Amino acid sequence: FHNIKILIKSKYLKKDFSDKLVSSIGTIEVEKLSLAIKDEKYEDIPDSFEFLIKKTCSEYDKLKDPEIIDFVLDKERYIMIFNKIKEVEIIEAEELFLKRFIKINIDLNNIINCIRAKIRGEKKAFTKEFLIPEGDFKAENIVEIYDSPLSSWFEKLIYTDYKDIIELGVNYFQKNNSLMELEKLSDNFILNFSKIGKYITFGIEPLVGFVTAKENDLKNIRIILSGKLNNLSPDKIKERVRDTYV
Repeated sequence: FHNIKILIKSKYLKKDFSDKLVSSIGTIEVEKLSLAIKDEKYEDIPDSFEFLIKKTCSEYDKLKDPEIIDFVLDKERYIMIFNKIKEVEIIEAEELFLKRFIKINIDLNNIINCIRAKIRGEKKAFTKEFLIPEGDFKAENIVEIYDSPLSSWFEKLIYTDYKDIIELGVNYFQKNNSLMELEKLSDNFILNFSKIGKYITFGIEPLVGFVTAKENDLKNIRIILSGKLNNLSPDKIKERVRDTYV
């Protein structure tokens, strides 16, 4: 999904991000994805990914907005993950953990994308189309609060696990015109949930924790390197760095 996102953006923005940003560890070779996206040659990729690429490109062609690429791919990725969970035989406790982990990711993804859309002045109907189903905080509930002032969103979320994240993140945005804190708090929330795996010897939980920790480490490395390249002070860089798994 990451490589598809990079290659589609490269195609439409007419910039070559592929050398620096694509990963060689995906399930489909980068060259095959590139042929499908740039030349519409789908013979060497699964039908599900052909559908994914065509749908994403079609939505971009209608709206000409690069963020649509993220919205569509994020939604389809989580739908595909949930379908895979239903197909795999795992013990009940692992299934509950995995579903909860995915639902947290979906909820925070939906909330942050809606806040971004609201800041940009998008209509409710636009946002509704790209909300990801299957979250604990249902998509229709987000649609209901969409027209409320951002400053009151945390009140609408008071009975969810995300109330503090939204309150602190929106307050930071209103003072600094940046969603940096909201994104950081969301990443930390996901990481902290994954730490359940530290206390389990066998099962899927330690694996999810390990992968989440490594993704978080890579994100922190990018934040630090980007900060250095942009001559940010150590305090500013530290402000952006996520929690660690330890």
